[in-house]
Amino acid sequence: MNTTQIARLERTRERLLDEVRHLPDLMRGKVYERSRKCGRASCTCASGGPRHAGLQLTVNLGGRTRSRYVRQGERAAVEAKLAAYRRLWELVDELTEVNLALLNALPVEVQDRQ
Repeated sequence: MNTTQIARLERTRERLLDEVRHLPDLMRGKVYERSRKCGRASCTCASGGPRHAGLQLTVNLGGRTRSRYVRQGERAAVEAKLAAYRRLWELVDELTEVNLALLNALPVEVQDRQ
């Protein structure tokens, strides 16, 4: 691999690291739609009618699954946090690929100095 290709890989690595540094607030988990009864005795859902749709967030922390109802106004913020987390892992994969290419390209004595 020539020095131009190595310099390109190093610029790519710096760009990816900069993007990691500037990621917004993030969170791991899943959001899904869930049907539920509302609890009012006079509602049609109490007598076998259609249930109410709602969003649920689940995340596994320390071996325990945590679940939380997502309010209407929170949906965009929660989904943005989950998207940022997914982007983080895409960046980790890209950084791994670039660093592996650099490890394969650089002589051992250059790697020891970095």
